[in-house]
Amino acid sequence: MAAPVLGVDIGGTAIKIGLVSPDGTLTHTRKRPTPKDPAALADLVAAEADDTPGVAIGVVSPGIVDESRGTVTYAANLGWRDLPLRELLGRRLDSPLVTGHDVRAGALAESRWGAGEPDMVFLPLGTGLASALIFDHTVRGTGWAGEIGQVLVPDPDGSGRVPLERICAAEALARRYATAAGSSDTSGGARAVFARAAAQDPVARQVIDTAIEALADLLAAMAGLLGPVPLVLGGGLAEAGDALLDPLHEAMAARLPADAMPPLRRARLGQWAGCLGAGALAMDLGGPS
Repeated sequence: MAAPVLGVDIGGTAIKIGLVSPDGTLTHTRKRPTPKDPAALADLVAAEADDTPGVAIGVVSPGIVDESRGTVTYAANLGWRDLPLRELLGRRLDSPLVTGHDVRAGALAESRWGAGEPDMVFLPLGTGLASALIFDHTVRGTGWAGEIGQVLVPDPDGSGRVPLERICAAEALARRYATAAGSSDTSGGARAVFARAAAQDPVARQVIDTAIEALADLLAAMAGLLGPVPLVLGGGLAEAGDALLDPLHEAMAARLPADAMPPLRRARLGQWAGCLGAGALAMDLGGPS
């Protein structure tokens, strides 16, 4: 069996690191706080790579990523603009290196080792909201491709148009509920909003319903363009399970002919999808696996 590779998933607050085997097994996992200074980040990745010298390394990050240039065009949570990440890391690493986008890499991992769909749209609903398209087990698109969270949609509160992720992302649900309830406490996150909705809290129900309606509008349009390609939902919000999937399915079915309705599935790889995807990119340095 081929040697494992090192997957590195740079998040807004933490970096996930692990060895990825060709069958998708993840071992030697660890998390490190994310240094926002690029030089300090490169030093950290180099230090972690010293533990597994010579193995290929995949590094993925959030934001707008140009894979062809190895550049992070913009990452709001990290304060990066036009960062030549691949060049920066390459100066400190002796191993084969590839860089990429966290969501697109997570989609690749889900297609290969998780949901197992050769064609799919991966939609992690977490702090932010983005998507990735897979055709024939291959990621399609780069740069702004998949940044559906930045599409401007009508605000349910009637204050013009706002990015979709400010309505539908997990963090947005907690914030919107707190605002509607006259509170500033968002510590329970989206999970608490779903729990309150299950307990017949009308404010929580309205927050969730308006989020689902906005998301269904966009996903129905996506299905109209791509056809009934399976939608694989991940991220913290997908942990709500049927409480999210059932009303989302109903809302999309109200917008689409039955034959155009895509299957809705939960992702299987959880919070380590990006790290596994980084490993998948590193494996593909030598050609498709």
